[in-house]
Amino acid sequence: MVCAFLLISTPSAHAGGWAVTYLDPVPSIQPSVAHTVGYWVLQHGTHPFVGGDLGRTGLRFKSGADERLFVGVPLGQPAHYAVTFTLPAGSYEVFGTQGVFPDHQLGTLTVPGTFLIKPPDKDKVAFGSDGTWPWEEIAPPIKNLVTAPSSLAPAPAAAVVPEEPASEPAPVWLVGLVVAGAAGLFLALRKRLRPAARR
Repeated sequence: MVCAFLLISTPSAHAGGWAVTYLDPVPSIQPSVAHTVGYWVLQHGTHPFVGGDLGRTGLRFKSGADERLFVGVPLGQPAHYAVTFTLPAGSYEVFGTQGVFPDHQLGTLTVPGTFLIKPPDKDKVAFGSDGTWPWEEIAPPIKNLVTAPSSLAPAPAAAVVPEEPASEPAPVWLVGLVVAGAAGLFLALRKRLRPAARR
């Protein structure tokens, strides 16, 4: 299975003109078999489009002069879509169609085989939404890409890095042992020093 993603950094006429397309885990693609793939289109790589209607999204496959566009349908989660496609055996360039954002090459696909997707540029992925995390159990695979600020992370993912457990106070018997040892050492030194002082 492949968790695939690509940063879309081509300029757009729309404000905040870039997005990231992430693919849900994808099985091996077989020729002339219908496959349904889930994908996410996230503005700035981190949040659903905030400008209204995103428009048509999907996947486009190109092999020489042969070009096929498969339009996706929205799923129940914000910015989550699914597309069903079938392709003959061959090698394809794969493009994400992102509505108001420009299409951009995701990578390649060899049928039969799996997607080979160019990873995103992590430096260009930025949080810029209204500060809410609109997903619950089903969410885009972005926690491995960037650490969400606590204001944007869902409750289960808020503690991305486990905190060190608070150190517990030493048991009373251990404190007593240390005090007794220190007192014994003090008395032993005092006895040694007294005879020297009398001489």
